[in-house]
Parts: sequence; C-alpha cells; structure tokens
Amino acid sequence: MRSIAIVTAAALLLTPSVSFAQKSAVRNGPDFTLDPNYGSTRLSSGFTPDPFTKSIRAGGSTQASRVRSDCEGAVSSAPDFQLFYEAGSLDLTFSVAASQDTTLLINTPSGRWLCDDDSGGDLDPKITVNSPESGRYDVWVGTYNNSMVQSTLSISELGGSGSSSGSGSPDINLNANYGSTNLRAGFTPDPFTKSILAGGSIPAERAKSGCEGNVSAAPDFQVFYDAGDADLTFTVEADSDTTLLINTPNGRWYCDDDSAGSLNPKVTITNPQNGRYDVWVGTYGSDMVQSTLKVTEID
Repeated sequence: MRSIAIVTAAALLLTPSVSFAQKSAVRNGPDFTLDPNYGSTRLSSGFTPDPFTKSIRAGGSTQASRVRSDCEGAVSSAPDFQLFYEAGSLDLTFSVAASQDTTLLINTPSGRWLCDDDSGGDLDPKITVNSPESGRYDVWVGTYNNSMVQSTLSISELGGSGSSSGSGSPDINLNANYGSTNLRAGFTPDPFTKSILAGGSIPAERAKSGCEGNVSAAPDFQVFYDAGDADLTFTVEADSDTTLLINTPNGRWYCDDDSAGSLNPKVTITNPQNGRYDVWVGTYGSDMVQSTLKVTEID
C-alpha cells in the first residue's frame, strides 16, 4: 500500500487567548512582523471566486531553512502576502505557478511553519492545510540562487490547481468521459455499477497533495445524488492497481489507493451532501485499465 502524506495544521480556532503576538519570530530569518510585500486579503470559507489569485515576484536573500531545516529556497525577509481567513469545514490549499522552480513557506495563525517545493507538479509548490485555523497566514514564495521570478499565488478551498480549468489538472468543468447518473437515497439495485477505462496522463496529486495515480483531465463519471441518512461509498474493482479521486458537491477532494483490499481503492463519504460527485479512476504509469466503479449505500 502506498502511504498518503498530506500537510496538516492543528484544528485550533483563534480565541482571545491566542494572538498573533504569540508567534515565535526567527532572528535573521523570514519575519512575519514586517509588512507584506504585496498586501493582504480577507477570505471567509465559501469565498468566490475560488481560487483567489495574487501576482507575486518571488524570491529574496533570506534562506527559508532558517525557520525549518527541511524548507528550501530563498525568500524575502517580509512575507510576500498575508491571508486573514475565517475557517469553515473545508481544507485550505496554497499553490504557486511560475515558469521556473519556486518554493512555498507559510506561517499559520498558531505559529506553525509549513513548506513545500514541488508537490504541485512541474516544479511548482503546493500546501494543503487540513482543518485550517481561523486567523492570519503569512506567505512567502521562494526561488533558488537568489533569482527573482514572476509567479501567481493561488488560494483555494477546492484543492488548488485541481479546481481550475486546464489540461494540466483534473477539471470538474469538463464533460464526464462515461456520462452520469441520478441516484436517490435507497436506490436499487445497490450497488450501482459502471464500466470505466481507468487512467490518464495527469497526476492526481494536482487536485490534492498526496493523491496517487494518473487520471484523465475530465471526470470519468458523475453521480448526481439526493442524500438520505446513509453514508455513500465508492469502490473500484480491476485486475490491476487502480486509484480513486472524487470531488464532492462542496468542492472537497477525496482520494484513495488500496483501502478496499487487493489493490482496489475505496472512499466512503459520511453524511453525504445532495449534489454532484465527480469521479476519476486512476492507474500507475501510462497504462489504461478496464475497471468497474461501484456506488453503494450498504458498504
């Protein structure tokens, strides 16, 4: 089984006893007490448009490794950008797109340092914060060799680049490869099944960091679901190793590799919402594999 590693932050909501002053500054390192180079914004969960984007000239002369030894690249002393965020139930993703290799450094409201180099693919960084806190996020975009690079910072609750249209990411705006179905709680027969030729050329991790396998740009299938009290489970059966990627009606990404056993993926949505579920079935490498997608309320 392949392990899935996702950057997480503690689910601690700001209270009067938790203030920005409690963040610990690093001497001669990135300094969140300085005014940001490119300003700030305030976003509340459910913000539109999603993603929020900001043009930033990345780089600087301060080493990101001064805050954490595994952080890479050179950044400015001051944050490049500040996000004041009112959290909801969704994850929060920061990603950067640029023509050259960039890095990402974030200080969360509780003072935790997060960093990444290439998780967004094509040498682009991406950090997903699970159960994000409300408060101020200080963001730096770094480069290598003290170069300065024009970049675009994206902030999303829909998985970052994966929610945007374009051939380089799973795209919820494209027509599904194998059509759609309407299911209502208590549907029969259960499970509902659909034959799908799994695979593609796009890394699933471009939708959500840590997701495995390669998928097509368009969803393989769409389920329009009228929810009841039951959980909703998606599984895939195939002769080869497959993966599963799902975007839910509220824009949250789920993925799995082997939870159904025998190299088959499985995702269970507890307390599912009404609406559209976009489903991708992935493979490893460039192989296309015949598979069967199953949707059930009686896992």
